Amino acid sequence: MRRFFRPLVLLVTLIPVLSCSLLQNALSEYAPTITLKDIQLKGFDFEGADIEYIYTIKNKVSFGITFSRLAFQISVDGKRMIDAQNDKNVVIKPNESTDFSIVQRVRYVETVEAIFEFAKKDSVEIALKGAVGIYVNQMIGNIEVPIEGSKVVPVPKLPHVAFGSLDFGSMNFSNPLNPSATFNLKFNVKNSNPFDIKIPKIEYGFTAAGTNVVSGTKQNQTLTKNSDAQISIPVNLRGRDIVDLVPKLRDLNSTDYRFTSAVEFNIMGQPVSLPFAYPK
Repeated sequence: MRRFFRPLVLLVTLIPVLSCSLLQNALSEYAPTITLKDIQLKGFDFEGADIEYIYTIKNKVSFGITFSRLAFQISVDGKRMIDAQNDKNVVIKPNESTDFSIVQRVRYVETVEAIFEFAKKDSVEIALKGAVGIYVNQMIGNIEVPIEGSKVVPVPKLPHVAFGSLDFGSMNFSNPLNPSATFNLKFNVKNSNPFDIKIPKIEYGFTAAGTNVVSGTKQNQTLTKNSDAQISIPVNLRGRDIVDLVPKLRDLNSTDYRFTSAVEFNIMGQPVSLPFAYPK
């Protein structure tokens, strides 16, 4: 009796597994083939990227099936940022193919503070994983076909300010009690991105030999894409004290000086100020 009992137990144990396997094989005959056709980066800025995932569905059976549901998650360097699903009603004719797209705006980070650490990266991977719901017929019902796709995209670069020079212009001693001198303060603001950046204000200041030489603000600037804009600030000095100061300003290699700046722009609707100083 034991001789027959063991095979019987084994058969009973294998029935669910075999049934599941047979069911999967049967459903796979009706499941369409879904292939990733292309991933396009439509654009990006400091807040996120616009991505389009393009897939092709091929109906392998001799009757129409319906693309009924789409569910997916999108992650940025492994961190899930989007979880979405929506209903569809697209009939795919027998033995025919059709394309469908997932166009999505994907934020890089969740907070403004996180953008500064994020901007240190050169690129990130934006990955999609999900499933396409297919209605086959009344007997089979709905089946799900997995989809995925990923693209490495560049990380936007924060604007950068670099000190240029303090160029001497002229000296006027026509009034010995109130001499005057002119200089030009030059610095560069760089935008390494393929998009323009609107800058509400750029603050600047220059001190040398313990004297505040010039400070001020440039309002409402636009940094055009992939540009390194030079900003020139006229500096007008007047008074008897400049007699000793001007020679020092003309020889910065032998004078202690400091250039400071701050660039303000908006991220996620909030103003952000980036400070710069030279020498650091």
